[in-house]
Amino acid sequence: MDFPGLELKIRMTLVAGPDLSVFVPVRLYYKDTDPFAVQFSFDVTPDHVVRWTFARELLDQGLTAPAGIGDVKIAPIGPHRNRCFSIELESADGYACLEGPAASVKAWLAQTFEVVPAGRESESVDIDSFLDKLLNH
Repeated sequence: MDFPGLELKIRMTLVAGPDLSVFVPVRLYYKDTDPFAVQFSFDVTPDHVVRWTFARELLDQGLTAPAGIGDVKIAPIGPHRNRCFSIELESADGYACLEGPAASVKAWLAQTFEVVPAGRESESVDIDSFLDKLLNH
């Protein structure tokens, strides 16, 4: 049976400056065929969608304590650190900081761990199929 994946659609705030922010639709997606990763995308404009893939473990850690030292940094924010979080994305193409509600992301993340428990991700990876695809292209 093919697992279709888990999707979460939420609104986050794209922080464009000290006095400028805008709501953007955000999509998080998880598929058991790529069990270590989550996909994160947001619409800058209707024609421009920013897509990132990063470690599910990074998202999990970042919801409770600052995490990430590279292109993706995630941290809880505010006086009630369990209510909101920020995600900073940086590449040669630009920088974005988004802020949003942590509760819905935590609930969605818990579902991903029901599908593939932490520490058991490698059991879901079909290395032979991956190598076949890689070597045949």
